[in-house]
Amino acid sequence: MTHLPFTLLAYFFNALSLLTNKFLLQKTIPDPLIFIFYISALSLLTLLALPFTNIPDLKTFIISSISTLLWTGGAYLMFKALKIGLVSRVIPIIGGLIPLFLLLATFQTNDVLTYQIWAILILVSGMAFLTLTDLKGHFNFTELVYEISSACFFALSYLYLKQAYLSLDFFSVLAWSRIILIPFVAMILIIPNLRRKIIPRAKINFFSFSGLIFLGGQISGTVSELLLLFSISLANPALVNSLAGTQYVFLFIFAAVLSKKYPQIFAEKYSVMIIITKFLGTLLVGLGLYLLAFSPLVG
Repeated sequence: MTHLPFTLLAYFFNALSLLTNKFLLQKTIPDPLIFIFYISALSLLTLLALPFTNIPDLKTFIISSISTLLWTGGAYLMFKALKIGLVSRVIPIIGGLIPLFLLLATFQTNDVLTYQIWAILILVSGMAFLTLTDLKGHFNFTELVYEISSACFFALSYLYLKQAYLSLDFFSVLAWSRIILIPFVAMILIIPNLRRKIIPRAKINFFSFSGLIFLGGQISGTVSELLLLFSISLANPALVNSLAGTQYVFLFIFAAVLSKKYPQIFAEKYSVMIIITKFLGTLLVGLGLYLLAFSPLVG
């Protein structure tokens, strides 16, 4: 089974999630711990599937748990970077570094073929062109450290996850790997200082316009992550993450449609340089997709 449809769908939903961030986020975001808590709490819903899964051996359980902790750490560092920098800069930098780190790891194991390496490099280049004109605003060393660290944590998480998939099926790994989050969520709820950071933020009117957008963004992000994890069970993580540039093609289309109704948020002035870079980026992403879809062996 090819990973391409699931990966493209994952980045489609991630584009929707990023769109809500652009709609809702202000200059700064709340304490990153708040985001991590709700992401982790939502992940615990997968524990309901435990009775219907296969029990992993100790090694697989440990590997999958490490993957979950690394992913959580990567997400926390990403939100720390977002607190300092802009969404339009932080997300592309982390998204571009992850497949490059994973590609370096594959050189040690020879898990990808030559055409796949070229496809990864072309796709990452496409993402760079698509986001080049969005890399604005003040940039400092601390933000860069958070971005590089976040990308490393995410990349390591996907490598450990791939190892777990070699021993157990997707749904079993997904469910059992979330058990490690129970003490983390419990600790935040038990410690008064941490609990006070979380509880006030829970007062969200989900029936308001902003509340529905927030809820839709969270659901889109969750669906995206599940599809991404499933794609990694089918293919090399470097191949899966190299397709992150497609979400910026989706974003470009969404923004063009929504700019008519919300010009103050999504409307942009497209100079000749912006049009050229967006066109080249889309062209490179299309070429990378062609290499993956029509090469003799699809990962």
